[in-house]
Amino acid sequence: MHLIVSHWHCPHCDVGGRDPDPEPTCWNCGAVAVVTARPHAEGGPPALTA
Repeated sequence: MHLIVSHWHCPHCDVGGRDPDPEPTCWNCGAVAVVTARPHAEGGPPALTA
């Protein structure tokens, strides 16, 4: 499993968030958001426990 999440900020609304989309848009105004980070994690899915 390879997961990349875009952390973003909207300068118009001064809000931010996380999105799996590499080119996210602001949930508030719909403008193109500024990506501030793209952390990623590599490995398999988490083990299931009973």
